[in-house]
Amino acid sequence: MEALFINIFNWTASFWDYFRNVVDILIVAYLFYWSYNFLLNTKAIQLLKGVVVIFIVAVISGLLQLETLSWLIRNITSYLVITVIILFQPELRRLITRFGQKNWLVNDSVKESFQLDELVNAVFAMAEEKIGSLIVIERNTGMKSYVESGVVLDSGISEELIRTIFFPLTPLHDGALIIQEGRIAGAACYLPLSDSKQIQKQHGARHRAGLGIAEETDALVIVTSEERGEISMMVNGKLLPGIKNSDLKNMILFFMNPKTAYEETYNI
Repeated sequence: MEALFINIFNWTASFWDYFRNVVDILIVAYLFYWSYNFLLNTKAIQLLKGVVVIFIVAVISGLLQLETLSWLIRNITSYLVITVIILFQPELRRLITRFGQKNWLVNDSVKESFQLDELVNAVFAMAEEKIGSLIVIERNTGMKSYVESGVVLDSGISEELIRTIFFPLTPLHDGALIIQEGRIAGAACYLPLSDSKQIQKQHGARHRAGLGIAEETDALVIVTSEERGEISMMVNGKLLPGIKNSDLKNMILFFMNPKTAYEETYNI
């Protein structure tokens, strides 16, 4: 009987050791996968590819016992961490910030954060009239510093007001309109510019600024193009161009919902 208990105890201990190892591997794999997806459209991805190449060369040099090459790689890698931190500090900051923004425990309730129909109607009208606009909707990351860079309004949302703000040659048309807690917090606000490869030649400064704030924060961004009358959306560091009128409202609801706020894609 004693031997049976010992065998059961040993089996249980082995099972938990195996279970811990599996969980450990899955967590690390998910973190690597999530980080890779985040860095995919940034300049840091080139560095990541370089690190992979160096690792492969190091393995080959070890197998072939190439002592000089191994010595060179060891000396290079000793400074690699410092080089990464210095050169790619903005990307690393965005990565850590985005990890902290991710909702691991999701609230079932969806906040009625703003007058959606007024916003959607304004975007439709500006796209049809080919009026350029840049609208930023705050989610979890505070936008106070960006609001203060422009003109503070603290106004209710209405189609007429939004269209007036972005009407060409008006004092507030050049810059971003920021929505906080269901109100227009500010207009003519300055945003950081993105250098992502997602930005194409046909995209202007509004798209670059919209994607920049979507990389720096978890904000939901809507842009209308004055050249093509196209509606684009930036969210979770991704550029979603060519949004159809029939999809815009549902996409806003999708990304404002705590359950789906940080999903990478929306199935149109």
